[in-house]
Parts: sequence; C-alpha cells; structure tokens
Amino acid sequence: MKVLMTAMQPSGGIKTFFRYVYQQPAFSDDNFVLIAPDSDGSLQCFLNATVGPGKINVIHSGCTPLEFLRSVRDKLKSEDYDLIHSHGFGAGLLTEIASTFVASPKHLMTAHDVFLPSQFLGVKSKIKKVIMALVFDRIDAIHTVTEDATRNFQEFFPSVSQSAFYPILHGIDTHYFECGVPWNIREELSISAHVPIIGFFGRFMGQKGFRTLVEAIALIKERNEGNRPLPVVVTFGWGGFIREDYSYLESLGLGDSFIQMDGTDDMPAMLKAMDMVVMPSRWEACGLLGMEVLAAGVPLISTDCIGLREVVAGSPARIFSPGDVGGLAELITKEIENPTKDVFRKYQPEAVQRFAIERPAGTLRGLYHNLSGGL
Repeated sequence: MKVLMTAMQPSGGIKTFFRYVYQQPAFSDDNFVLIAPDSDGSLQCFLNATVGPGKINVIHSGCTPLEFLRSVRDKLKSEDYDLIHSHGFGAGLLTEIASTFVASPKHLMTAHDVFLPSQFLGVKSKIKKVIMALVFDRIDAIHTVTEDATRNFQEFFPSVSQSAFYPILHGIDTHYFECGVPWNIREELSISAHVPIIGFFGRFMGQKGFRTLVEAIALIKERNEGNRPLPVVVTFGWGGFIREDYSYLESLGLGDSFIQMDGTDDMPAMLKAMDMVVMPSRWEACGLLGMEVLAAGVPLISTDCIGLREVVAGSPARIFSPGDVGGLAELITKEIENPTKDVFRKYQPEAVQRFAIERPAGTLRGLYHNLSGGL
C-alpha cells in the first residue's frame, strides 16, 4: 500500500508514534510519503534511523499553513495514493481542505492530543470551532489513542458522527523497556545510597505539571521534622520553560534537590535507575511514559488526568489529582517509607503484554485495510 502521510508538527508524541508503529511487521509491505516541515533534514534522518532507510520519504512542506496546504494539494494532484493519513488536528484540518475538489483516497486522521476549554474562549475562537467542526465532519475516519481522547473529541465536536471514531489504545516496545539494564546513577552523580531518587521525564511545559512536583518537594522539605535525607529529583531533556522552571525552584531554595541531565537515548537504563518516577501531568492524549515506566517495572506516581488514567488503571501506580501538591508530597513520602519496587516488578509481565506495540500496530493496519478497500 502507498500512503500519503501529513504532519504539521512532527515532534514529541508524533515522532514517537512513527518510531514505534511503522517499524512493525504489520507495515512491512507499505510505503509512505510524509509531508511535513523538515528544512534541515533532521526528521528524515530520525525516521531513517528508527523506522528504516527509505521506509518513510519526507517532503519538506514549508512551515506556514498555506505552504503546507499547497504541498499536500500538489502531491495529491501529481501522484496516486491508496490512503491519506494525517497526524494531529492541524494537519488533519489542512489536509482535508487541501483534498477539496481533488481526486483522492479516503482520509484517516490520528488525534495526538486533546481539546481544552481554554482553546475556544471568545467570539473568534467560537467561529473557528464551527469551521473546524465542518471540516472534521468530512474526514472519513478519526483514530484516537485512548477512549478518553475519543470522549474528549466527541464532547467538543458532537456533530461529528460517532461511527467515524476508531479508538485504539497506543503501545510501546515493551520488551525494550523490560530488558533494559539500570544506569548506575548513584555512582555517576555521587548520590548517597540513603537518598531517594525521583525521575521526571516530561517536557518543561504547563501540561506536564513540573511545578507541582517542585512544590511537593518544597512541602516535603518543610515538613522534614526528623531531618531525614531529602529526595533528589533528576530531570532529563531541555526545551519549553526549563530556564524559568529551574529559576523558580532555585527561588524556593531547592537548587540542591534537582539535577538536570541531558536527554537520553537509553530510556530503560534511566528509568530503572530511579527509585520512583513521577508524572504530574495535567492532561495527556495517551500517557506513553506511564506505559514505559510500568513495562520497566519501576514505581510510578501519577495523576489521574485524562489520557493517563486509562493507562494506569488496574496498575499499582500511586494516584493523585492534577495540581494536588499535598497529595503528591504524601505519596512520595509513602513510597520512600514503604518502597513498592517488588510490587511493580510483579506487575511488569502484565504491563509488557498489555502495552505491547504489536497490538495497536496490527489493529491500525487492519483499519488501513478496511479504508483502502482491502489493500
């Protein structure tokens, strides 16, 4: 099958989706052309390295919506495809508009995010929402990565037919996380054996709730009447509001409680080096990090926010509400006093099976088959 894919913002979860899904055997006989911004060729290099050379051919679209729309339209006019698969709301809307009055195959859109009320405040935003509803209603199929994301989409756009939605819980390469070898972080960073280590692997943006963790550590420090060793939080990666967030924690006198590391290419080793991982997310489309932590057999403390609660349901994860500083501080303290590593190791085989990428990849390929008329 020959598939035209589109993505306006091919980073974060969308890149992870490409890496996990399209290297699977279910797509071994398919070829992809991806229209996306890639002025420096880094996206093509990433896909060649993770999915395979030549599996996904990237065509740089330009960075503006108009350039993107023209690129999609020109490609549809010049070549025949068996299916169009757009990734993200923006790409889905522009791709559907670009296909107007052009002979084109059916259009599948994957929703990689959720909608928030704050996006549709004011008269202009409400008019924009009406237009979005009309365009979404024309898309042949909408793939959501959790049931939560499906309900969210339907709540904001009830006019879109329920028959258009195909919820498929996302997955990861669970065996990769199961078999990882822990990094000796204590020796490398000279952290005492008595000091609990907390991992934070989210981006530095409001959605990921980093400041909730910062304030929880401040509360633990304030309440530390027994003068016990305080936990150290190790964070990974850059971007977003990292400078502002680190300035904030330093203003609270927590500079010694946080260690910033570079991004890592060996997530299993880093996850398994932690005594616990905290996910203070405010919302997710699908909490892939939660899947990774559980498949690695590491204690997880997470919120029950949309898109993440579905992942942690039935697991031994300790749960708190988004933004609940006191609740998070209490759960961290409980994990320090009564470690649950053995509990998470026992749950690990179930997580490995439940979140295995082979399941969603095979189901998605079946959807390709149905939409393309049996190819």
